[in-house]
Amino acid sequence: MLASVPHRHVVLTMPRLLRGIFRRRRELLLDLSQCSAEALSEYLRREVGVDTRPGIVVSVSSAGDLLQWHPHGHILVSDGAFSDDGAFHPLQTWDGDAVMKLFRERLLARLIERHAISEELARKLLAWRHPGFSAHLGEPIPFEDKKAIEDVACYMVRAPLSLKKLVYLDGQQAVLYRSRMNPSLGRNFEAMDPLEWLARLADHIPDAGKHRTHSYGFYASRVRASRREKEGWQLAAEAAPTKKRCPPSWARLISKVYHADPLVCRQCGGKLKVIAYVSDEISVKRILAELGLSPPEQESPPPTREVVRVPVDDEGREIQAG
Repeated sequence: MLASVPHRHVVLTMPRLLRGIFRRRRELLLDLSQCSAEALSEYLRREVGVDTRPGIVVSVSSAGDLLQWHPHGHILVSDGAFSDDGAFHPLQTWDGDAVMKLFRERLLARLIERHAISEELARKLLAWRHPGFSAHLGEPIPFEDKKAIEDVACYMVRAPLSLKKLVYLDGQQAVLYRSRMNPSLGRNFEAMDPLEWLARLADHIPDAGKHRTHSYGFYASRVRASRREKEGWQLAAEAAPTKKRCPPSWARLISKVYHADPLVCRQCGGKLKVIAYVSDEISVKRILAELGLSPPEQESPPPTREVVRVPVDDEGREIQAG
């Protein structure tokens, strides 16, 4: 989907005062994604040309380093913009402060339009000496550096937590999560009750049918479809073969995740060759049984117990009584 041009990783954040609004009204996360794309599109049109559009992929993340509620946008944007004829116009230097101000302007206007904040609060935020908004601009990544682009893409859509940082203290019935030093909290860990941990983790599960990653500008689905029509391309579905086969990268992806190459023999270390694909359920079960790899029978789940909800603040931390 990405064009053969350099890209940048941009991160846009907001003040803590506004983060709780997105926790109470999760539909606003889509507005956060749209405002991020609009701010970057406006900035590049000003710098490159009015009749251009950049390629933008926005992924909205809701978790901070310690799994606290921290909505922000990760953006992979082309290092320039495209004109209508498909020509790419690079931008040599970026102004992070200008991008931040455009993002702040768009987001505050959208929140007022959605009746999420008042105009008075917006004026106060604009009058702050330290705006609370920020725009981090990464270095340009050449398109030839496939690994760097893949690493950024994986980082943008990563899970909200890392199991390597998670410790369960069985004797104390507590969960300990370590990460980088959090300046606002003044520590690099969070310790909490297991149920509180599950409640905080559940905050970051997207609502049913709601996506957190969207494409805009030159990468928008509508724009890509019209571009294919103009260039006389045929849709992949029309030209697809009748027999579906796995893409050639499936073995590489399995090796990357599980650190085991499925095309290498475990006994002699020789290279294996795919001779057939078995998809029939009965045949698969028979082969697994012959190899002693049949999955165990599913057991009934444990009985449920009553869950007691405790009051929490906008960032998911328990509010201590009186």
